[in-house]
Amino acid sequence: MTRLVDNWMKIGIILLALYIISQITSIFLPVIAAIVLTFILNPLVNYFCKLHVGSGKWQITRSIAVLLAFLCFILLLSVTATFVLLPFVQEFNKFVLDLPSLLEKLDRITTNFGQLITETPMPARIAAVIEQVTANITAILPKLASDAASSLLTFATRTIELVVVPILTYYFLKDWQVLRGSFLTIFKTKNRGKIGIVIDEMALVISGYIRGQFIVSIVIGTMVFCGMYFLDVGYPLVLGLLATLTESVPIIGPIIGAVPAILLAYLAAPALAFKVLLFFIVVHQVENNIVVPKVMGHTIALHPAIIIISLLVGGKLFGIPGMILAVPVTALLRVLLKHIWFHQ
Repeated sequence: MTRLVDNWMKIGIILLALYIISQITSIFLPVIAAIVLTFILNPLVNYFCKLHVGSGKWQITRSIAVLLAFLCFILLLSVTATFVLLPFVQEFNKFVLDLPSLLEKLDRITTNFGQLITETPMPARIAAVIEQVTANITAILPKLASDAASSLLTFATRTIELVVVPILTYYFLKDWQVLRGSFLTIFKTKNRGKIGIVIDEMALVISGYIRGQFIVSIVIGTMVFCGMYFLDVGYPLVLGLLATLTESVPIIGPIIGAVPAILLAYLAAPALAFKVLLFFIVVHQVENNIVVPKVMGHTIALHPAIIIISLLVGGKLFGIPGMILAVPVTALLRVLLKHIWFHQ
């Protein structure tokens, strides 16, 4: 009877915890950002911890190693802000000012295309479908621009929450083993070893994914920037950053990042749009056959079909954030289910 009561109490505590989590979604952004930054900086912290100072007599403590990692990260941010962020802001401001004229030009092109389709002899059903697609594109472009501006404004208003990110990151880096040990005390002594293995394997998967995704995004974003710059497509920094951000969504992210570049190139010249399309095809092949296998390896170990299904589910439930988190969450569930399924 006592065991039954204990089990029901545990279920009640879990349900209460899930309810509380569902009511405090506003804190997810800083917590997730701190976790991502923790996994990115952790290898650097471990490297500093292995260093010895003073003829090998004094070893750097983990607290000092974390501070040194933060200093390196701040230095990197300063260099990035000087050589990338400031030029990006100037280019983005120009893009915002030019956006109405670009949309007007694109609207004029789609209207002319619709008239051409209307005047060209073809089956009525096909003509109706093409006309409907053209009308939908014309209607959705202003909405996309409005949604993008709204998303940027929402992110800007929530940046104040990111103030706690360095604090959380510091404690995650410094006291990970302490936090892990404290969490394990919740469980019975005989189960702690198994649960510790599960936690370590999940941490290994998610850390490999985050660091790999970070490197892949930087590489692809740099490739897109260089390609757009040398092809003389407008706003190469904006397109490069867009490609960097969309790389966080597997499979469909690169396609999303390519569409604006192709549209901008088409507004300049149809031949240029064709060159940009070929460029993104090459980038996609390089990414899938060279960059991702070398960087990510077999960190996730998920079949592409599972990845696509997880993206669809995440997008349906939580929109774009759900699509970004779908793959790592699915990978964590795979590890968890593997240990539960084969648990003896």
